[in-house]
Amino acid sequence: MKQKLKLLVIVLGVALFAALALKSLRVDAQTQTVTAGQKFKNIKVLTDMPADQMGQVMNMMSASLGFNCAGCHAAGDKDFEKDTNDHKLAARKMLEMTFALNKQFFEGKPEVSCNTCHNGRERPVAVPNLLPTAPVERPKQPAVKPLIDDILTKYAASIGTKDSLAKVASRQIKANRIETDGKTIEPEEIWQKGGKFRSELKYADYVVTEVFDGKSAWKRGGNDPIELKASEIDQIKRDAMLFANPDLKSVYAKLDYRFMDRIDGRDVYIVQATTADNQRERLVFDVATGSLVRRIASSMTILGQFQYQVDYSDFKDFGGVKLPATTRFAVPNISWVRKITEVKNVAVDDSKFAQPK
Repeated sequence: MKQKLKLLVIVLGVALFAALALKSLRVDAQTQTVTAGQKFKNIKVLTDMPADQMGQVMNMMSASLGFNCAGCHAAGDKDFEKDTNDHKLAARKMLEMTFALNKQFFEGKPEVSCNTCHNGRERPVAVPNLLPTAPVERPKQPAVKPLIDDILTKYAASIGTKDSLAKVASRQIKANRIETDGKTIEPEEIWQKGGKFRSELKYADYVVTEVFDGKSAWKRGGNDPIELKASEIDQIKRDAMLFANPDLKSVYAKLDYRFMDRIDGRDVYIVQATTADNQRERLVFDVATGSLVRRIASSMTILGQFQYQVDYSDFKDFGGVKLPATTRFAVPNISWVRKITEVKNVAVDDSKFAQPK
């Protein structure tokens, strides 16, 4: 009888262990990162890179060398896997060299990238500049370190008074998106209510919709959903939560003053902002006006930080609330500008932010 009980315990134990092991394998399979080598054709060097970094890394390489996709790839949009361009073969060797340098001298950290040597040029410059421009010096730092609460209070006042902000619960905005060439323009319509935000960008008959409903972000092209990377979700969410929001402590868990700098001839305060999930961003406030004039976020890639920068300018009063009439968005190799043309402080129904089923 005792031997039977022992055998039963052993059998149950093995079954339980097998079940737990199987569950663990399923979880690992679900969370396993898809690599570029698995998703794309003819990948030789970036095989182990997460596949969702491909677009970011290609943009970083383009910006670093000062040319577009055709600089390395075949001319056709669907011919990225072909090796008919010698520049692509050279790029593979350069990537191997970059990874070897980082592994040998920087413990594998991406301290060296394409931009380290190329700096926006197709060929690195090997000789020193004999007519260098004088570096821009930081302004003299304040004798007394500014308090973050004072910076935030002045920022809130730059948007509007408490009474004027309380009167505007939601708004409808018309704007134009100006592309990198400065000529191509698409109309954009925006609906905003509290932390909720909806943008509809019209490319002729094709509409691209981005929405943050207060909890989650989504994007559609026409009637089809567009898959978003984690970093893209974060930026849609942050842009929505910061729009005309006087309370930055509701967006960031921690805000720290770093130093005073100068941008376009104006003194600015640099503040490090940290979200609840420990993502760090840099916020830049105009010392004189208190306005938020720049936000910089980044996500790590195999070639280093992929930066997302937003510049706010041309602040105008729209019904008692000051908004940046001009906003410039930029990532490596791509930039665009939003120009607000009309703001109506009207009621917006919550259904405007609901995701289609």
